[in-house]
Amino acid sequence: MYDFVYKHKRWLQIGLLVLIVPPFALFGIDFYFRNTDTAGSLAKVGDTRISEIEFSRALRQAQEKMREMMRDKPDQSLLNSPQLKESVLNELIERQVTLSRAAKVGMTISDSELQKMIAAVDAFHDSAGKFSRERYRQLLQGEGLTPAAFENQVRTNIMLEQVRSVYSGSAFVPESVADRLLKIREQEREVSQVLFSPADYRKQVNISDADAEKYYTEHKGEFLVPERVKVEFVVLSLEAYQRGVQVSDEEIKKFYLENQSRYQTPEERRASHILIPAAASASAEEKAKAKAQAEDLFKQAKANPKKFGELAAKFSKDPGSAEKGGDLGFFGRGLMVKPFDEAAFSMKVGDIAGPVETQYGYHIIRLDAIKAVQSTPLEAVKAQIVEELRKPKVAKAFAEAADNFNNLVYEQFDSLQPAIDALKLTLQKSDWVSRVGGNPNPLLNNDKLLAALFSDEVLKNKHNTSAIEVQPNMLLAARVIGHKPPEGLPLDQVRKDIVQHLADQAATKLAEKEGRAALDKLKKGETVALSWSATQTVTLQKRQGLHPEAAQSVFGADTAKLPAYAGVPVSQGRFVIYRVTKVKDVAETSPEQRKALAKQLTQMIGQEQYIAYLASLRERADVKIDKKKLDQGS
Repeated sequence: MYDFVYKHKRWLQIGLLVLIVPPFALFGIDFYFRNTDTAGSLAKVGDTRISEIEFSRALRQAQEKMREMMRDKPDQSLLNSPQLKESVLNELIERQVTLSRAAKVGMTISDSELQKMIAAVDAFHDSAGKFSRERYRQLLQGEGLTPAAFENQVRTNIMLEQVRSVYSGSAFVPESVADRLLKIREQEREVSQVLFSPADYRKQVNISDADAEKYYTEHKGEFLVPERVKVEFVVLSLEAYQRGVQVSDEEIKKFYLENQSRYQTPEERRASHILIPAAASASAEEKAKAKAQAEDLFKQAKANPKKFGELAAKFSKDPGSAEKGGDLGFFGRGLMVKPFDEAAFSMKVGDIAGPVETQYGYHIIRLDAIKAVQSTPLEAVKAQIVEELRKPKVAKAFAEAADNFNNLVYEQFDSLQPAIDALKLTLQKSDWVSRVGGNPNPLLNNDKLLAALFSDEVLKNKHNTSAIEVQPNMLLAARVIGHKPPEGLPLDQVRKDIVQHLADQAATKLAEKEGRAALDKLKKGETVALSWSATQTVTLQKRQGLHPEAAQSVFGADTAKLPAYAGVPVSQGRFVIYRVTKVKDVAETSPEQRKALAKQLTQMIGQEQYIAYLASLRERADVKIDKKKLDQGS
């Protein structure tokens, strides 16, 4: 097990720290004033429940990742889409079935293994580079996590990674297969094309009034203005509380003194050494001989310290330092092997110690200099401390305000004014808002809010909505002040659009019909008068503008006899015929190329095997999903 952890040390460092994130980002502020005891389950996997809170946390994380990808232009319809919610829930279900299976086959992480993993995380180390239980506790507490909860998450994630590594690492692709695939991938084909565009056939299309009327009659549902409401609403956001929270100079100074180790550069020492090697596998006689030589050199160095560099250059077997008189430069505590480290940090400048035995042999050590602990002055880190102290204060103030906000809009259900007065909020009004979204104000496109606005309680009973988190750390409550039911658009208003749509459809069918007829003739060897484009050389990787589906057709064409032809519908209703006039195969592939492709294919196959394994586990598991709760959102 520890070998697995050692090989994945970097993954472990990142994975553990990812768990330490601000609580609001995990749960959403609404869970800070929600009675979690009443939260129901969204799904069951066997006897294990997936709670609405757990789902909301996972959904929040997925949304944050999507926001980072979309940067300055987040698409709320994607962030709140049913597809994303379903995907997140599926991941939670697959996680649970995997954990259940791992437990059944006896896969565990012992407490000692878990302690070693967590102790290896740099974030939990003190200024001396050692694991600090107090720093560990403080860091978790500052982010709203208990050690038990954190350690349980770590244990779970390690087990999941173990299962994944078993399947993703079990695939194998021979280099001979990679060679064949490389030759297919690198094969060049000289191609020209001819395009059949619907625009060229529009003049042949005639759409009558009767055609438009028939389509309108049969598709009236397509020409409805959806149900709409006008609303007034108030917004409570974390941003407003960030400006109002202050941190005193006394608090700053106290925090600085209590955490001084965080603002210090650890002591470093500069040493020189002479290494007489003796491997762990060496015989007792060889070790004794090496030790005797080291003791003799130690005596010589003690007798004449000025000759230390000369002795190191002549006798030391450490190639990196011997040519520099044994100089190792400055290093911090814990960077050298333990016996060497303990000796170097117990010496005074000018002292010579030895022989010190390590797994590399025997060392004679001279301490050359000490660089004392250096403290960063308070003024240099004041802004950083202020931000660190403000963060929990802002979170607490906002959580209290959110709790009050939620209570006010719920208890005073017939008006938003009590919340406005108590929390100094601004009343805003909307234009017409549709239940299908796409509203100009992005805050009003939240699925959960729209569902509430069109519910009987809000629409018919004229109650406030509950406080709904429409963006991270931003709550909104609204009430309906105007309503319009769905309205059918008159034929005259949509006639032009219908005619355009039907003409496009007909022209597209004509273009494809003509294209396929020409393709059939060409494949039979008949002559067809077509305006072919200039030829271009393409490969499966360098498609030179070929549509992916077109590339598949071009390289799937039988080239035993040239020219060869292929045809495929592409975007905007167009149909394209491709003519292949020349094929050039790759004679040789390099070992590096074969190895790289084999590795890539191995990873792909391993991932597919893991996905298939998850699917089989889920198929055997007793999975039940509350679709109503999922559709409503959490």
